[in-house]
Amino acid sequence: MHVHLGKPAFSRYSVASLLATGISQLVLFGLYAWGGVGALPASVIAFAVGAVPHFVLVRWWAWGQRGVPRLTGQVVGYLVTTAVGGLVSVVLTAGVDWLVEPLLADRGVRTLVLNVTYVLSGLPVFLAKYAVLDRVFAGPGAAADPEAAALPSEPLAGRA
Repeated sequence: MHVHLGKPAFSRYSVASLLATGISQLVLFGLYAWGGVGALPASVIAFAVGAVPHFVLVRWWAWGQRGVPRLTGQVVGYLVTTAVGGLVSVVLTAGVDWLVEPLLADRGVRTLVLNVTYVLSGLPVFLAKYAVLDRVFAGPGAAADPEAAALPSEPLAGRA
């Protein structure tokens, strides 16, 4: 599978991923540090909260998709791809919490360790996820240029 890193979609996908990760980090921090929620439910909730704006941003902004015709296939492709990446993040985050809880009594320090784990666990799947989502969103019938898809179409020459 060839990944085109120079495409505008990759840059936009990266920005959308950073925003989603930031949202997830804030939710994870808030739930775990201040809310007293366990690592597993906190990371699952954080992941889900970040996934929603990520889908909207990658579909609409990164790949310039609009409308309903391909939405079902895109949602399914996104959910499967994201669930696999999320499973890695959630399992690693909960596993690290299980390992460090007896070693680190301070919940604030454990929260920092969990946030770092959550971010680092997402890095290995970042390019693979992009490659799959590029096929999901830029497949047949997709806009070739997200910039062009965002612009209104011009009237054909000779039409009134």
